[in-house]
Amino acid sequence: MMGAEMQDDVMDAAALLARFRQSYRDLELFPLITAEQIEAFRVDYGDRPLARLRQAVKAAPKNGKIIFAGHRGCGKSTLLAKFTRSMQQENYFVVFFSIAEMVEMSDVNHVNILYAIALMLLSKATKQQVPIPPQTQASLLDWLTTTQTQTVSRELKAEVGVGGDLFKMISAKLKSEDTFREEIKKTYERKISQLAAKTDEIAGYIQAATGKQVLVVIDDLDKLDLALVESIYRGNVKSLFLPNFQIIFTIPISVVRDVELVGTLQSEGISRIEQFAVAKFFPQEQAHDPTAEPIAQTVDVFLDVLGKRVPEELIEPEIAKQMVLHSGGVMRELVRIARECCTECMLVLDSEPDRTDVKIDQEILTAALRNLRNDFARGLGKNLYDLLTLTYENLTPPDAVSEDFLKLLHGLYVLEYLNDDLWYDVHPIVVDLLRRKKLIE
Repeated sequence: MMGAEMQDDVMDAAALLARFRQSYRDLELFPLITAEQIEAFRVDYGDRPLARLRQAVKAAPKNGKIIFAGHRGCGKSTLLAKFTRSMQQENYFVVFFSIAEMVEMSDVNHVNILYAIALMLLSKATKQQVPIPPQTQASLLDWLTTTQTQTVSRELKAEVGVGGDLFKMISAKLKSEDTFREEIKKTYERKISQLAAKTDEIAGYIQAATGKQVLVVIDDLDKLDLALVESIYRGNVKSLFLPNFQIIFTIPISVVRDVELVGTLQSEGISRIEQFAVAKFFPQEQAHDPTAEPIAQTVDVFLDVLGKRVPEELIEPEIAKQMVLHSGGVMRELVRIARECCTECMLVLDSEPDRTDVKIDQEILTAALRNLRNDFARGLGKNLYDLLTLTYENLTPPDAVSEDFLKLLHGLYVLEYLNDDLWYDVHPIVVDLLRRKKLIE
C-alpha cells in the first residue's frame, strides 16, 4: 500500500512539473499573433492608444509615415497585431511583419528594411491572389533576385527555380546569411530610389486590383540597439520615407527623447508620433508612498494576463499581486518575472521529486527577483547608480536627453509615465538594487 501511495505522489509531482513547464511555454506566447493564441490568452487593454493610432492613420495622407513609440515590452506588438486586424476589416490592405523575423537584428539597415517591405508586399499579394499580371510579377521577382555579384545572382535564381515557397526561401537567407545581407546592401544601396520605386509599383498593382489603400506596419524596430537606431533614423530617414504609401515604424521610447532626431523626423514629413505609455499602478504623487493602494483597474488587467498563462492554483494570490507590481507596468516584465518563477519551481521539483506542494510563493518569488536583480546589476557602473538614485528621488533625471539616461530608458532601468505631466521612475526591481546598496531609504 505504501508503494502505491508513493507512486501516486511521484505521478502527482510529475504532473505538477508538467504544469509549470506548460505555463513557461504559454508565457513565451507574447505578443499574441495567431487566432489560436488570441482565443486562448487574449486580455483586452490599450484601447485608447489603439484608437489614437487608427485615427492617426486615417487622418494621414496616403503616403504618410507614422512613428509608434514605447518602452520595449509594454505591449506594442500585441496592440499592433490587433490594430492590423481592425484595419483589414476596413478599406486597407495591411502588411504586418516583424523585422526581427526577417533580418538578423544586429545587421538591420535602411536597405534591408526597404527590401523586406518589397518582399512582404509581393508575398502577401501572391498569397491573396491579387491579380498582378504574371509577366509583371516575374519581372519584379527577377529584379529582387538580381544582385551585384553575378555568381550570387545565378545561385539565387537557381534556388528560386527549384520550387517551394520562394518568399520563405529568400526571407530565410535574409535572416540567417550575413553574406546574402551584405550582397543585398551592396546591390541596392546605390539604387535605393529604384528599390523604393519597386515597392510603389507593387503597392500600385495591389491598390488598383483590390481598391484598398496599402498600409505597411513594421514591428520590432524598437528593439534595435541605440547605435543602429541612430544610423537608420538619423542618417537614412529620407530613404525610409521614399515609398509612396503609408508605413508605421516602431521606435524606442528613448529616441523620442532625442530632440535633434525628432526634429529630423519631423523635417522629413513624419505625419504623427504616437506613444504607448507604460501602465501606471500609482499616480505620480503616490509613487513612493508605502501606504498607497495601487490602481485596482490596472492591476486587474495584469492579473488577468498572468492568470491566462499560469493557473491560479500554482500561485499564492498575494504573490501574484507582488509579481504584477514588480513589473512596473511593463507587460513583458511581468512575463519575465513569471517565467523566472516557473523556472525556480521546476528546479525545486527537479531536486526534490517527491514534492507535491510546490507553488509560486514568497520564497520562489524572492529567488526569481534576485536573479533578475543581478541581471540588471551587471550593466551598471557608479555613474549610472548615481543617475538612477537622482531619478528615483526626484521622479525626473537631471538631464532627460543625456546619453547615459537614454541608455537607462532603453534598457528599462527607468520607466516613463504619462498623466498631466511627464515623469519617470526607476524599475521596481532596480529600486530593490538601490536599497541593497543603501543608496535610497
